Amino acid sequence: MGAIRNEVRNGHLNQYSNETDIITPFVDGFFITWATKRKAYGTEISLYFLNPEDHIRQTYGFDQEIMLAYSSYDTMQSRTIQACEQFLLDEPAKGRVEKLNYILISEDNKIEEWIRNYIAVNQETRIIIGISADELRQNKGNQWFFRNVFDKQLFGRNLFDYRLPLNQDTYFFGRRDIIASYYDAIKRSENRGLFGLRKTGKTSVIFKIKRLLDSEKTGVFLYYDCKSPNIRKLRWFELLEKIANDIIQQYSCNVKKKEADNREISVVNYFFDVIKSTESIGKVAVIFDEIEYISPKSLLDTHWEKDFIDFWQTFWSCQSQIRNLSAIIIGVNPYVTEVDVINGVQNPLFGIVSHNYLTGLTFDDMKAMVKKKKKKMGMRFDEQSMHNIYDRYGGHPLLTRIACSLFYADMQRKQEKKPFDINLELLKKNEESRDSDLTFYCAHVVSEIKQFYKDEYTMLELLSSKQIFDFIELTRYPEAIKHLEHYGLLKYDINKIPLISIQAIARYIGLEYARREGRKTIFKIIPNTDRAEWIRRRVDMIMEDLKFLEKLIKSKGLESLYGSNSFAEADQFVKVYVCHDKGNFENFINVMNRCFVESIDSYGKSISSNEYYWKTIKIKYPGLWFALNRIKIYRHNQMHLELTTRCEQELAQYLDIDLEGQQPGRVNDLYFVLQQCTIDGLLSGIHTEINTISE
Repeated sequence: MGAIRNEVRNGHLNQYSNETDIITPFVDGFFITWATKRKAYGTEISLYFLNPEDHIRQTYGFDQEIMLAYSSYDTMQSRTIQACEQFLLDEPAKGRVEKLNYILISEDNKIEEWIRNYIAVNQETRIIIGISADELRQNKGNQWFFRNVFDKQLFGRNLFDYRLPLNQDTYFFGRRDIIASYYDAIKRSENRGLFGLRKTGKTSVIFKIKRLLDSEKTGVFLYYDCKSPNIRKLRWFELLEKIANDIIQQYSCNVKKKEADNREISVVNYFFDVIKSTESIGKVAVIFDEIEYISPKSLLDTHWEKDFIDFWQTFWSCQSQIRNLSAIIIGVNPYVTEVDVINGVQNPLFGIVSHNYLTGLTFDDMKAMVKKKKKKMGMRFDEQSMHNIYDRYGGHPLLTRIACSLFYADMQRKQEKKPFDINLELLKKNEESRDSDLTFYCAHVVSEIKQFYKDEYTMLELLSSKQIFDFIELTRYPEAIKHLEHYGLLKYDINKIPLISIQAIARYIGLEYARREGRKTIFKIIPNTDRAEWIRRRVDMIMEDLKFLEKLIKSKGLESLYGSNSFAEADQFVKVYVCHDKGNFENFINVMNRCFVESIDSYGKSISSNEYYWKTIKIKYPGLWFALNRIKIYRHNQMHLELTTRCEQELAQYLDIDLEGQQPGRVNDLYFVLQQCTIDGLLSGIHTEINTISE
């Protein structure tokens, strides 16, 4: 049972005794710790701080005190919300009360409906728990009243379903380093570029920096969305003129444009004069979002193929002479900063714009984002499920939010009791259905890679269809994956096996690739007519490449795989043939095990190391060991009636990878699929170690 602190009762409530009936119902779950009267935006409001008891904290996910605002006016107005927002940012509320929600009590009996309409227009608004004062007076003896209101309003809104750039701090998470770096660059009048996949939060980051600069009033921050027709349809000199006019409007500079016979020259001189006039006033930072739309790559407005040079030559020339001007360029494709020559002319941006890539959130930042919202929605994720969300969506802000939104909507439809607990099993149960609903967003995220970097998109298709060896072979040329690494789309697991870092995108690309080729599976299975020739070539490659790896290991003085005589029974390995049934596969996997796994054990014993395979090889050559262990586990499965618990677990993991989560009995050509995965896995492991040792 909570209470009203004496300082509140003897102070504020003594002066405004009519509010006692309004605050009393909350005593059944809160301590009323502070109260005062405040004015802002032409309205007067009583403010209270409510410190929740433990059971209220646990039920509704409150970490701090809650601000309660009481408006004595008969009708709700937007300025009441503005005043509450201001009070949240002021002392003593700042850092003391919940950031994402507060309670608003009004004499307007339709406050709940008014707030719903307000939020529909202002989606980034905090959660406002609206209660009419009359209801509180009528329920002052009902200890369940406010809890019923909280259940309805606090758990009712889907906070994850927000898809626009964030222009407030309410739901902004992470990105501290990049914000600090670009904030400092603007203060030093240095140019910067920020690139990344669609919907990674580039614009939200820029809006955050703008809020920081606006709060300090150190200069003018001009933001231009280049995909907007009123920007992209302008000629180069018209855009310069617009920028100059916008600076004058914000700085109130007394600069007049001098007309000349040539309008373009007149605008250039005007732009220089305006920037010159700001030298003693402050910095000028110009942000160009969606830069592709006013670049030589523009598909809608082709005049920018030529205008790009004139615009940036002017901007660069002005910047060289007047050092308070800077540009921030934002987009998906960094072409405008990477290429040195455009249409035979030196690119003005080449070498003067340092750029970074914005990838997904870190696990900790993603966890903070999900945690902050889930607690207000009655969702409780355990640690395993949080890691699953991160692995599945790679920290991509939009994909993560939409996935959680879909999950929440599903639980709502099933009328699950809140708060509901979410574990790994529950998440994986609806994984495919959820990712299917994300198809449009996945396509949007990688659309520019498909358009501008076709070769690298092909690399993604190889990975998604599990053609790992073909992918590894092509990565000998770093430019083949340069942008994939920068975008954060490529990662390597603990066994050094390459993966698409966002599993939902891997699924989308794999399905699209399979659909285009008329396949029913994401995994690209070798056609029946080509299998014999494919095995012959793969056997030759394994023989040659493994021999090369052994020589490389010896030249580097590393631990040997098989000793001086290489692996045993090579004559049997060259005779392997296509597996059509279980008997074929048993013969095949036995040969593979004797050649490549047992030979390691034999060498280990010869040097008195009985754990050579499990300790030395596993640690020194993890990529190869992962492939060898597949052979060992599949051989155990074929030759033993019962497996140890560890073998059962490892078998399940390999089958899940190789069969795309399907049960073996449902896979066509099961034994060739396993054979193909085993052979290509071994070849991939060999090349993984060759690349690692050669670095």
